[in-house]
Amino acid sequence: MTTMKRIVLCYSIILLSSVFLFFSCSSFKDKSWEEDYIVNDDYKEFSNKVDDYLTESNFNGCVLVGQNKKIIFAKGYGLCDVKDKYSQEITIHTVFETGSLSKLATACCVMQLAQKNKISVKDNLLDYFPAYKKSPDITIDLLLRMRSGLTDCINSSDEFFSSKIYKEVLKKQYANQPLKENLVLENFYTAPLLTNPDSTYFYCNTNYYLLAKIVEEVSGTPFNNYLKQNVFDVAGMKNTNTDFQRTDSKGYDYLGRYYSIPSELAFGCGSVNSTVLDLFKFNTAFAEGKIVKKKTVKKMTDFDSYGYGIYCKENEIFHSGATNVFNSYNSYDFKNKLSVIVLINEPVSKTNATIVAGNIKKYWE
Repeated sequence: MTTMKRIVLCYSIILLSSVFLFFSCSSFKDKSWEEDYIVNDDYKEFSNKVDDYLTESNFNGCVLVGQNKKIIFAKGYGLCDVKDKYSQEITIHTVFETGSLSKLATACCVMQLAQKNKISVKDNLLDYFPAYKKSPDITIDLLLRMRSGLTDCINSSDEFFSSKIYKEVLKKQYANQPLKENLVLENFYTAPLLTNPDSTYFYCNTNYYLLAKIVEEVSGTPFNNYLKQNVFDVAGMKNTNTDFQRTDSKGYDYLGRYYSIPSELAFGCGSVNSTVLDLFKFNTAFAEGKIVKKKTVKKMTDFDSYGYGIYCKENEIFHSGATNVFNSYNSYDFKNKLSVIVLINEPVSKTNATIVAGNIKKYWE
């Protein structure tokens, strides 16, 4: 073989490899599933056990178990709206409120800007909110890791807001009416500091509200637009949105009320509506370094408790979510490349997605 032929052959191999790599990377992002449910024939015993468990427990929601871009089991149960006699049945395409599963996506937005040196996790809160006087010691890192010491604008809204504003928030929440834009930000300056920054872990939605505001300021783009363009679109999450009550399903509390966390409160910390399929795509894209670089994934998850937008334990990351009448769970095992996702259109007090996911994991083991 001549030298020229060798060069041509090597170039052809490199070109073909590049083409193969491109399509292998992009194909999962663009993949769609037409089925209403999926049962992998290679895992029938596992699937039958999960199906029996969910059926016998009168489960109302949707689950997905996937490994290495392959769906093992995905199925919906019950109705999208139990009060509607014409309601459609839940399928793997049904959109639910996901609540706090939103936080990892917000953390990714922050870290994307950090990768571009537009933000540092060492930045002080005062760099972005100079009028804040409660503490000079809160950093972006502490916001991300739930160690800021701030009061929670959702779970402790009676402490975060004045009594008058708190009553108005409740009234509008039950009526599914919008709150004043920037209401949380305006009251953040006067809300009490719960504890000294970095003295303890305390779960706080206010942290992620503020992080979303910082993303807006630094990127110059409305947060929900930034989130769509840089997370949802990158992962191929075509059925995911952040619009108020834009879901296919409804849930009801013990009094029969359907109401959601107002967009102003859920901003950055609990506003994402999604499907099990889209969350599976998100897990895969995140783990493979498509949303943020792999070294950034490592930085976000190299913790023994709460990392950057996610709980961390050995090789696994996980988070639960609970809005007023929905609850959810999402986990990813890095070692086994295993996703377990549960979305439920019922309050957590009625059916707990974390418990359901834990039982499904036992069948997998």
